[in-house]
Amino acid sequence: MSYPPRAFRETREEVLLKAVAEIGLASLVVVRDGVPEAVSLPMIATRDGGALILEGHVALANPVWRLAEGGTAALAIFQGPHAYVHPGWYPTKREHGKVVPTWNYVVVQAHGVLSVTRDPEWLAAHLARLTETREAGRAEPWSMDDAPVDFIHGLQRGIVGLTLRVARLEGVWKTAQHHPEPNRRGVIAGLAASDVPGDRAMAAVMEQAERDRAG
Repeated sequence: MSYPPRAFRETREEVLLKAVAEIGLASLVVVRDGVPEAVSLPMIATRDGGALILEGHVALANPVWRLAEGGTAALAIFQGPHAYVHPGWYPTKREHGKVVPTWNYVVVQAHGVLSVTRDPEWLAAHLARLTETREAGRAEPWSMDDAPVDFIHGLQRGIVGLTLRVARLEGVWKTAQHHPEPNRRGVIAGLAASDVPGDRAMAAVMEQAERDRAG
């Protein structure tokens, strides 16, 4: 991700991994015969020694996993909150009119080598980790033990595990950092008052950025 201005780049691993955990769903991109292909799947971050691993799974019938046999370069994209920014939210519009619409967004990209596994023990552990991650905090969290063992094993035989050994993890937090504070506050107020859930989510991201900026 070489283009974004330095002000928009997020390099703190703890921030990037927190976003990965919160977003959960990735667009996994691989290339076959020079043509990129993408599949959407939940992925979670784990560690293998010191290496960062993103793990997930796809259906056995999904041909994308065959591209990773033997290892292949891949990109996992986690799209976070995003929102259209109305120019009227900027106080500077009333001062000089030199503003235009834009789009604020959060995105994390993980580059690495993708591999496959059909090891039953790995798959069972992966499914347990994935389930526990998403069920945490619920009043009555679902567990794999809640379903019949034969039922789970039958479903497990129909999936293939994927592991992305991450070589580069990077993010972009475009939250109007290049605007003066009154403009940023105007955008936050506009987004927070919106009926669009994504707008309010971006307002929350921008509020956090303001708190971080204030120290």
